[in-house]
This record gives sequence, structure tokens and C-alpha cells, in this order.
Amino acid sequence: MAVALRLSRGGSKKRPFYRIVAADVRSPRDGKFIERLGTYNPMRSKDDPERVLIKKERVSYWLSVGAKPTNRVAKFLANEGIVDKLKIYPQTKKDKPRTKTLEKLKAKEEKVKNKNLKPENSIEAKVTEEKTAEPVAETKVTEEKTTEPVAESKVTEEK
Repeated sequence: MAVALRLSRGGSKKRPFYRIVAADVRSPRDGKFIERLGTYNPMRSKDDPERVLIKKERVSYWLSVGAKPTNRVAKFLANEGIVDKLKIYPQTKKDKPRTKTLEKLKAKEEKVKNKNLKPENSIEAKVTEEKTAEPVAETKVTEEKTTEPVAESKVTEEK
């Protein structure tokens, strides 16, 4: 008989509560189990010591008999120090983006780099723009002043 250490869901709707159980592989998720080995309450905070409770002696017994833990239960057991952490395998070639998408990404990156390298976006260019903009503003003010007295003189002549 193949035995698995897995989670059995309990609790009400949208308030999950799990039991860590040793069960026959063929039995349903929430069905018949051989032994309760602990609990997992995901509603508690992550640093709460009662979030995961495990009977270490019984778990080590079931592991010695040949029971296989599921991925989630294996993580809990690794955190308790009962089992080594799961191996993280490198991604396969199929998971990587295709060459066409890589070319598009490179083109976008180059476009962004070219925008950043233009003098329009650099700080020095902004400073030079401000310097050139100030004298133009002064000349407009002097022109306005010269036209106003002329307008006043016309008004005085009409009276």
C-alpha cells in the first residue's frame, strides 16, 4: 500500500483549515486517512508558531516506512528540519522566450537607450535651454516697455 503525507482540507467556506495526514494514495483528498500527523492553519500570521503543528516522531516513522510527502507538506517538514529542502530544478528550454521575442525585447531596450542618450533628455541640455530662454524673455519685456510710452503719448495728444 502506497502512503502519502498530504493535506486534508477542513473548515468552512473561505476559511480553510488543513490536517496533515498519512493516507493511502488512492483515497480522496478529504476522504479516509490512516493517521493525523498535524495541522496547518493558513489564516494565522506567517510568524505564528501555531500556524503549522507537526508530530515529529510519527512523521519520521511514516517517512521511514516509505511514505512520500506532497510538495507543500515537504516544505513544512523542511522548515521543521525533518526532511531536506526540495531541489529546485533549472528551467527547461521550453520555458525560455523564443528568439523572435528576444529580438523584440532587445530592440525595445536599444530604443530606450537611444532616447536616454539624446541631449534633449540630459541635464546639461536642460540647463542650456534655460539659459537661452532667459535672454529672449528679457528682450520681449524691453520691447513692450518701448511700445507703451508711445501709446501714452498718442492718448495725451488726443485730449
